[in-house]
Amino acid sequence: MAFLLFAIVLGLRASHILNKRHLETLRATWWPIFAETAASEQFAADAVLPPVRARQRLMLLREWSRFRGLVMGQATVSLNTLAGRLDLLPLARRYMHRRSVANRLLGLQVVGQLRDRDSWDAISAAVEDPNIALSVTAATALTDIDPDRAIPRVIPLIGTFVRWPRTQVGRILNRAGPDIVSTRLCREIADAPFDAAILLLQFADSAYAGDINAVAEKLLTTRQEPALLSAALKAARGRICPERVVELTRHDVWYVRMQAATFLGRAGTFEDLGALEPLLSDREWWVRYRAAQALVASPFLGPNALRRIASRQKDQFAHDILQQALAERGLA
Repeated sequence: MAFLLFAIVLGLRASHILNKRHLETLRATWWPIFAETAASEQFAADAVLPPVRARQRLMLLREWSRFRGLVMGQATVSLNTLAGRLDLLPLARRYMHRRSVANRLLGLQVVGQLRDRDSWDAISAAVEDPNIALSVTAATALTDIDPDRAIPRVIPLIGTFVRWPRTQVGRILNRAGPDIVSTRLCREIADAPFDAAILLLQFADSAYAGDINAVAEKLLTTRQEPALLSAALKAARGRICPERVVELTRHDVWYVRMQAATFLGRAGTFEDLGALEPLLSDREWWVRYRAAQALVASPFLGPNALRRIASRQKDQFAHDILQQALAERGLA
């Protein structure tokens, strides 16, 4: 038994070393070809290519996909031309339906990179796979193939798949661009349930400022959930419903007051400064700190005006937090 286990370990080690050498050889052969292809569409169409053995095809598929993910623009077209000459698409389609998650991920990624419209239905079904890696890879593939068609399919799911990595979702929306994303995202935020709306507001930067400001104003004036009010204030990128924002500086929940102070520091006017000064005495440190930062960053107040505000504070906490904010700006 001991000898058998030793033989198995030795065999696995030898197989690993052999596969590593095959991979190094394949990279040494093909990565220069990929680089030349990316630089020249003519090379992609006319170059004499080395033969590919059957056992190398999966490895070549992985390496092509890895290189394809590193380039943009015309280089992607050239690499897709090369993939057509290598007949990689049928292989990717087969792997998309394999039992192994790793193989399915590779297949989904490649059919997306090759913009294979014939695989749309299969990819669309995978978007709702319980495996998060598979679902988000499928969503990315749909966006690569046809962003106009993909975004109405993907955006409603963002609020459902709460475990989709935020960076991946942001990348999907940025690939599609605000012309496609903005209206649909803002409409979804306005109509979404509480939890989904908060999740979707994290991607406000993918929409146009005017659209986000409109939906944020609607939420601030029609909804009462503190977490949603806070998320709407954080997402807004311009001056909206000033009376309501000032009202929220007196909200019972501290993080709403904090976001209101931050918003006034970002988009408030001279008339809003009066709502910030009382927050310097707030019972929550973060509210005091954001209010002090907002006052110090205000273009309407110079160093002398800020020092006068600090000097008239009877509350020690208010005086100290403003001094701290001044010191952070080198104004103390």
